[in-house]
Amino acid sequence: MTLGSIHILEADRPTGLATVRALFNYGSAHPSRCMSITAGVSRKASDEIRKKLADYGADVYTIDDPNNIKFNDDVHKLMITLHPERLDAGFIYLETALRDKVPFILLQSVVMADERKDYVGKKFGELEAVFNQWNEKECSRTEHIHRNWTILRTGIYDHYLLAFKDCIKNGILDLPIGDGKFAPIAVEDVGVVTSEILEKSEKYYFKTYTITGHELISGEHLAHGLSQALGYQIKYEPSSDPSHVKEKHIKESVTSPIEASTVSHLFELIKENKFNYVSPHSTDIEKWKPKTVEEFFLEHKDELQQTK
Repeated sequence: MTLGSIHILEADRPTGLATVRALFNYGSAHPSRCMSITAGVSRKASDEIRKKLADYGADVYTIDDPNNIKFNDDVHKLMITLHPERLDAGFIYLETALRDKVPFILLQSVVMADERKDYVGKKFGELEAVFNQWNEKECSRTEHIHRNWTILRTGIYDHYLLAFKDCIKNGILDLPIGDGKFAPIAVEDVGVVTSEILEKSEKYYFKTYTITGHELISGEHLAHGLSQALGYQIKYEPSSDPSHVKEKHIKESVTSPIEASTVSHLFELIKENKFNYVSPHSTDIEKWKPKTVEEFFLEHKDELQQTK
């Protein structure tokens, strides 16, 4: 007999996988406990991802139509992951959760919203407006207010660094970020944080958190970390022409045109120092011990060595 369930939408996203894994490794979904996990994935989700989720212990199903999403009475908590390709679905998930007053985490990336004037920025702005409008309406009716939600904004995921690993050529790291700095965060760390919030929701309700890695890094810092991991000297040279990144590396690493636009825009924002901040160390989110960039590169050493 279970004590209820956690429902994760868009669980085929890297953050969804990381959250499911963290829940089963450390949380109430652990075999010794009694919470079940339901993972909704998109129709494009690969068999490999579906198998991973199932192997972790989740009940996996395909989201054929977001409008048909139903939450059973035993759904205690909900995680909604937003990403560029399915923002329209995000509207539906959010409105359904608000309507049914299901406790939820809304997980979003700052890359999707900050300083964007394209399709993604417009749609995300509309989504935030819907949430804010609903919240203002509910706040005027205190007796009916639904405060059981948490917004978690994540910084730049470190797996984007792997997406551009081919920018390392002949000992040179060539990235179009100029002197910009940012604090990349490991997807696994996001999974730990989201699982912690899902586990102890009452501590985090009615708040918005932004989480990043623990330190600001520059192109020089990236090159140093790569040198340490790979065992040979790598020098950073800022690229003045990002076309090689857009034409080759993005096309090879990212198949979706919308997501490719998001990743491309990311480098422009870094160059403009729009991500020059780090999460406060005083955050009250437990288990918050983010990886360093050096640790990330060492974990992916074999993959990175192919670029030598």
